[in-house]
Amino acid sequence: MSAALIVVCVLSAIVVGQVTAPRKIKDVRPVYPSDALQAGDEGVVLLELTVTASGTVGQARILWSQCKRLEPAALTAARQWQYAQMAVNGKPVPFTIVTDVPFRLPARFKERAGRTGACKWKEPPKPITE
Repeated sequence: MSAALIVVCVLSAIVVGQVTAPRKIKDVRPVYPSDALQAGDEGVVLLELTVTASGTVGQARILWSQCKRLEPAALTAARQWQYAQMAVNGKPVPFTIVTDVPFRLPARFKERAGRTGACKWKEPPKPITE
């Protein structure tokens, strides 16, 4: 996974400053969809996750994807992730994180990459930084 963009909201105010990236404590890898394996699809699904104060993923939505066949697997996996709680002034707070779920063909299926109609790897958009 690449670096993630984090937004912490507390009582309608955005906490600005140095924020340490939340730590994922339960990772569930996506199951490569069989139709995507057959097609030779590779790609990245960029997700926005709303994480509850307890660290569970409350909502997940797709921000960017170039391969529809990979999207359900990315969402299913991400909804099972768990994060360590983030605290502001000692109180756990919900947060929103933008992260990506990459899909690269396993070695035994690499010859399928680039087939006609297959999704080809494209880097996701980068976050805007100043």
